[in-house]
Amino acid sequence: MRFKVACLQMAAKLGDKEYNLKKILSMIDEVAKQEVRLAVLPELALTGFNCGEEFLKLAEPIPGPTTKKIGEKAREYGMYIVVGMPERGELPGILYNAAALIGPSGDIVGVYRKTHLALYLHWEIISEEPEIFRRGNKIPVFNTDLGKIGILICQDGDFPETWRVLALKGAEIVAFSSASPEGFRYMWYNELTAMAYQNGYYIVATNKVGKEIFDFHGKKLEETAFGGSLIVNPLGQIVKRAKEFEEDIIVAEIDTDEVVKARWATKLLRDRRPDLYEVICERD
Repeated sequence: MRFKVACLQMAAKLGDKEYNLKKILSMIDEVAKQEVRLAVLPELALTGFNCGEEFLKLAEPIPGPTTKKIGEKAREYGMYIVVGMPERGELPGILYNAAALIGPSGDIVGVYRKTHLALYLHWEIISEEPEIFRRGNKIPVFNTDLGKIGILICQDGDFPETWRVLALKGAEIVAFSSASPEGFRYMWYNELTAMAYQNGYYIVATNKVGKEIFDFHGKKLEETAFGGSLIVNPLGQIVKRAKEFEEDIIVAEIDTDEVVKARWATKLLRDRRPDLYEVICERD
């Protein structure tokens, strides 16, 4: 099946949901002109990444007010939209770093909750994610009329097992929402192209862009995300690449029939030897 996908590479204004939602809706309007069927937004696009304790006020249930408004656009344009946002969990005071998949009916197709939370204390950047969010415990694949779609968020992508789980569950497309800072720029392109090749599916990877200035334990810090969003085919080839250090939108046509062809050509899934990999799944 052929259709167009898009990465909506945006700079979120830290903690300003009204501003960010307005920008999200505007970018959706823009790609709708090109008849895009699947649009992917960055990690925590609704709020920005470094909101700290403010996330308790900023988080919303899914479905909720923001997904309703984005759902209206999805219904208007017949589009699937993946949006990163802080989710208020079922238990009061429990938050998740989540990505909602909204379908062309305007309803929630599914929600992915980030399973690997970043704790960076020894890099030039700081992340207190594990202090704010609870880890998700599922890596689902969602059935849609575009094919089977999986979702990962930022540091989830540093674990090859997450990508392989999605492949084994039948994913044909992986929507990857990220807020990857400049310090990881050297790894971004290598990792995503390798995972697309090794697992034989499309990756639609949207990274945030822009600088966030925030307080961390009384210190004023800043962090810059570099963008560089990618659409990668099942052979690990970059189909479209966004600009770095500025907002950008990229659109490309993909063909999910290429997933079967790529896996037939490489034989990488056929030639797996699970009997040799038991150590990977041993519990500590």
